[in-house]
Amino acid sequence: MELTVTDYNILDAIASGKVEPGTSTRHFVDYCDNAIGGDPQPLIDAGYIDADPYINGLTEKGRQALANRPK
Repeated sequence: MELTVTDYNILDAIASGKVEPGTSTRHFVDYCDNAIGGDPQPLIDAGYIDADPYINGLTEKGRQALANRPK
């Protein structure tokens, strides 16, 4: 999966604490749609975000992707 700028912004929202652990997935999807303009579900499905059953943070894959974000 090739990540877009929006995908990185979604990952950053979690890493920076804008989205707190324990946030419901539904609320997170609404937040991303309204505040970021993207859908986080593909990132959840691809294993970048730990969202079982609530948003718990980034997985190792998500942290690595964010660390390797193109400048």
